[in-house]
Amino acid sequence: MIERLVGIASVGPAWVLWLLLVLSLFSVGTIIERMIYFRRRLLRMVPFSRQLEDTIRKEDLGAVRALLSGHRGTESAIILRALEWFDDGPEAMSEVLEAAIREQRIELDQGSAFLGTVGNNAPFVGLLGTVLGVVAAFQELSNTAGSAIGNVMTGIAEALIATALGIAVALPAVVAYNLFTKRADATEDNARALMNLILAYSKSTRPGAGRLSAVAASR
Repeated sequence: MIERLVGIASVGPAWVLWLLLVLSLFSVGTIIERMIYFRRRLLRMVPFSRQLEDTIRKEDLGAVRALLSGHRGTESAIILRALEWFDDGPEAMSEVLEAAIREQRIELDQGSAFLGTVGNNAPFVGLLGTVLGVVAAFQELSNTAGSAIGNVMTGIAEALIATALGIAVALPAVVAYNLFTKRADATEDNARALMNLILAYSKSTRPGAGRLSAVAASR
């Protein structure tokens, strides 16, 4: 068993380097895709919140729907889902809001698990390559004359590259994971904050519910 393990170790770090390169390509691809996704759904929270509040005060649910439908943000999709339950009251909308957030969170978190895995484990994969490279270098040292010591040192240097590459692959993945997770959390918070405006108006107009409810009932 020991001899087989030594034989496997003597293969060297080449396959580890290739693995890290493949992981880096997938990681960069995921980062670019997520950047485009969030960029297209960017919401300027403060001005949009003011605009939504002004529209709500007009007591026209159709105008509120039109405003939300005109924005591609994830927050708009969440609120539109909850607005379908407007006539059932604030409690019903709150329940649907949480369900809608859970649905959208699946899309928001897409790719995060992969980035987190790469960020946490790429350095260890690189360290494995370094260990295998050092083992292979010392085996060569034991089988060669002193004149070949330069080749051994070159092998050790190449082995150390695996650790450096592992760290280089992990750093962007960790940074991207943190940024995208923060962005997903902010989207969730924005949706709740915007929905609070509608819930506040819905509560303030009951039991009469006013024109906004009347418009909702006629849709």
